[in-house]
Amino acid sequence: MITLLLTFLVNFIIVFSFWYLVELIYPVRWKVLTEILYSLQVPITPESVTVLLSVLTLLIPCLLTTTGLMQWFICRINSCKKPTGEQARRLYSAMDLVCRKAGLDPADYNIYICDIPMWNAFALGNNNIAVTEPVVNALYIDNIAGLIAHEMGHIRKRHTRLSFLMYVMSAFGEIVIWFYRQLARFFQWLSFIPILGWITCILAWVLVVQIYIFKFLLQLPLFLVNRFGSRRDEYAADRYACEIGLGAELYDSLNFITRGEAEMSFFKRLLADHPDTQKRLSRIRKYLQYGY
Repeated sequence: MITLLLTFLVNFIIVFSFWYLVELIYPVRWKVLTEILYSLQVPITPESVTVLLSVLTLLIPCLLTTTGLMQWFICRINSCKKPTGEQARRLYSAMDLVCRKAGLDPADYNIYICDIPMWNAFALGNNNIAVTEPVVNALYIDNIAGLIAHEMGHIRKRHTRLSFLMYVMSAFGEIVIWFYRQLARFFQWLSFIPILGWITCILAWVLVVQIYIFKFLLQLPLFLVNRFGSRRDEYAADRYACEIGLGAELYDSLNFITRGEAEMSFFKRLLADHPDTQKRLSRIRKYLQYGY
C-alpha cells in the first residue's frame, strides 16, 4: 500500500505540472469541474482546478481497471488465450488442485495459456493466471499446480491488483514526459529563428531539466522501491503456496525451470523484480521443514 501511495504521489506531481501548464495557457473551466469544487466548498482557483484535474486523471482510469473490458485488455496485450485440447485438460486439472487445496472456487478465476518460448507463469489483474506453453507441455500436473499456487498467492494477497493500478498511474506520468520531450524538440527546432530562437532555446532547456528531475529524482527512486516491493511479494506468494500444501511442488518446478541459472550480481539483484532463485528455494525449504 505504501508503494501504491508513492506511485500516486510521484505521478501526481508529473501530471500536475502538465495541467498547470495548460491552466496558464488556457484556463480549464469545465462545468463538471466547477460543480465538483463547489460541492466540496473549495474556491475555484487555477491551483484547485489543477489539483482536481490531476487527481481525476489518475483515479478515473484506476477505477476502470476493475471492469471486464480492462481485465480482458491486460490479458490480450500479454498474449494470453484460452487453452484447448490436452493443454486445457492439464491446466484445468492443475487449477482444480490448487483451488481444492486453498478452498477456492475455480469458477472465480481465469486460467490462460501464453504462447511464448519461456518457462514462466504469471498472474494478471484481479483473477487471471497464465502459464506458458513450455511449462504446460513439459511439467507434471502437480508441478504446474505448484506454479499456479504461487500466482494464486499474488492474486489472493492483491499484489496483481495493486501492480495494475500502479501501472496505469505510471502510464500517465510517462505520457506527460513524452509530451515534454516532443515539445522540447519543437522548441529546439525553432531555435534558429532570430530573437525568438533565444526564447525557444531557453524553454527547451527548462523542459529538459524538468524531464531529468522527473526521471532521476522522482521515477528512479520509485522504480527501486517498486522493485524491492516486488521481490518481497514473490517471497509472500511462495509462502502462500507452501501454506496451502503445494510448496514441494513449487520447489520442484522452480528447481527444474531455473536449472543452470547463474547467481545474480548485486546490481542485477537491485534492479530485478524477482529475488535470486536460490534464495527463494532456500526459504521454501525452511518453510517446508520448520513451518516459517
